[in-house]
Amino acid sequence: MPPAAASAAVRDRLVEALALDLVGPGPDDPLAAERLPARERPSNWYLTGFLVPSGLPPERRADADEDDDFGAEVPEQTGLLEESSEERKAAKRGWFPSSIGLSFLVPAEAERLVATVRWGDYAQETAEAADGRTERVWRRTPRRVEVEAPLGGGGEESVRDVPGSGGLQLQVVARAFDASGAGAGMPPGARAVSVFLVNRREPPPDGDDPEPACAFQAGVEVRSDRPFLPRPDLRGARGGGDDWDDRVADLHYADTPEYAAGHGVSADWELTGGVCHLVRTAWMPVAEVEKTDTFDPPGVELSMEALGGLAGPAEVEAALGPLAVAYRAWIAERRSAAAGLADRRRAAADELLRAAAAA
Repeated sequence: MPPAAASAAVRDRLVEALALDLVGPGPDDPLAAERLPARERPSNWYLTGFLVPSGLPPERRADADEDDDFGAEVPEQTGLLEESSEERKAAKRGWFPSSIGLSFLVPAEAERLVATVRWGDYAQETAEAADGRTERVWRRTPRRVEVEAPLGGGGEESVRDVPGSGGLQLQVVARAFDASGAGAGMPPGARAVSVFLVNRREPPPDGDDPEPACAFQAGVEVRSDRPFLPRPDLRGARGGGDDWDDRVADLHYADTPEYAAGHGVSADWELTGGVCHLVRTAWMPVAEVEKTDTFDPPGVELSMEALGGLAGPAEVEAALGPLAVAYRAWIAERRSAAAGLADRRRAAADELLRAAAAA
């Protein structure tokens, strides 16, 4: 295996190990039917990725460990001087979510969605330990259910029960998308769709563990009978696009569109032949960052030792002159390519090329 491929494989294994540690096993993981010690509640074992019942009282929706007193380990004076310990404690209070969602765009021709809901249920049971003794454990049962959702366009909400889930629901809202200011390329009749997975299970009585009513490793995968539309960047649509960094990012990433946005979770998608038919939730978003390669123009001396030994301006010009020639040629190529951009992106490209020409 080439070194680059080996490095990528190691990286993928590290990401998988981190996801297993923080969220729990995925759909095809060998630990999909794992067993956890009964003394370890799954909501303490895993830091994220689960949905608690929406009817759970507020005092039972917060992290059980958040009120732990670490005064003996943490210095009294931490953070800013004007912050009190109570202010810092309130700032870190976290609440477990009851829902996650995705928003995306579909064309007018899209008629239905198919949502695949995956999660894991944990229940206590007695199991035989390695030494032959019996012990109480939390056993995970993997779940996978498909739910079809026809699409309307009037903004009405469609609520569908997830079969066999004991109270999980999908809420789907489709409404007309206002494409004004979205730029060219948005087809007429496009609709904005939001899909939410909500835990409507009956909360357990006070004093009982909420784990059996929680949906762990919860995720939603949505397929459409028509390709999803790339989401336009609307930050500059209505007078708010004067930030230079936003304009440069919009230009640089014009060919890498976003197909979904997450609510309470991140979003991911798959492209096949440059077309997106699948979007999904992602508790641990992952992005490929391409390596930047340097350009080694022919006839240019790049050794600092050699450049330091040059006798005078003529030798310096001979050693480095081809670099300026190659740079000007590159600027000319980019200027020609920028001529086909939309007005806003062309203005940003022209400004970058003006600075490049000055350099």
